[in-house]
Amino acid sequence: MVRSMTGFGRGVTTTENYQLTVEIRSVNHRFLEIYTKFPKEWSEVEMGTKKLLSQYVHRGKLDVTVNLKSIGNDAETFQINWPLIESYKKAKNQLIEVLPIEEKWTMDEIFSLENALIYEKQEILPEELQRSIENAVIEAATHLIEMREKEGQQLKQTLLQYKDEMMLQVEFIRSHSQTAVEKYREKLIDRIKQIASGELVEERILAEVAIFAERVDISEELDRLSSHFRQLEGTLEESNSIGRKLDFLLQEMHREINTIGSKNQSSEVSVAVVQAKTILEKMREQVQNIE
Repeated sequence: MVRSMTGFGRGVTTTENYQLTVEIRSVNHRFLEIYTKFPKEWSEVEMGTKKLLSQYVHRGKLDVTVNLKSIGNDAETFQINWPLIESYKKAKNQLIEVLPIEEKWTMDEIFSLENALIYEKQEILPEELQRSIENAVIEAATHLIEMREKEGQQLKQTLLQYKDEMMLQVEFIRSHSQTAVEKYREKLIDRIKQIASGELVEERILAEVAIFAERVDISEELDRLSSHFRQLEGTLEESNSIGRKLDFLLQEMHREINTIGSKNQSSEVSVAVVQAKTILEKMREQVQNIE
């Protein structure tokens, strides 16, 4: 199935104490590159996440972010830093002995002290964290792939449409490929008649026309193009990563069209060659976003 390299997926793991959310955004890239934004203490889990994602995605640039939100009674996670309060009280009493200030305590004064309240962050066991992230990543990757496959089907239809347009140009080129030979033969007859006559004229014409026909013959290029069209259709039905293969096929098609253009002696065919190249360029733009 054709997959785009552009997409988005989100996965959520919810427990009694926290909600963990993983989001994946992907864009087109020549290879697979995964960028993660995890807390520093989660380095081991971060590496495992990249390895897990590589089993689902083969090409593209992925940005992975994770967000951990605590749920429940947050007040229970705060503790008073009594040693700090005691030290502050001691220092204030010393000032009172020297300076005539009123000894009055306010909550604002206490809470303005740095680290007066200690937030005890709930620790998550490594095994639980690994399991929670894996579940969220798998869910996010599944949604990402669904979106990439949906866009991939649109890309497939666009490519098939361009392929049909391309085949029309190729058939036009095929039907007019002998026109140049006939025109060359007529010109050659007029020129040779001016300097010779009789059987010599006919022999000379046949020889010259044969050489010219061989030089401008594009039957092999046309046959290879037909083969490439069949390969393109077959590749679009494959289930694995096909982006690079499609890119190679289009390069080969471009090579054949260039060769036809260099051999061409017909103005009508020249127009068709230009049209074919234009369609090929549109196809290559679409293929750049296929996994």
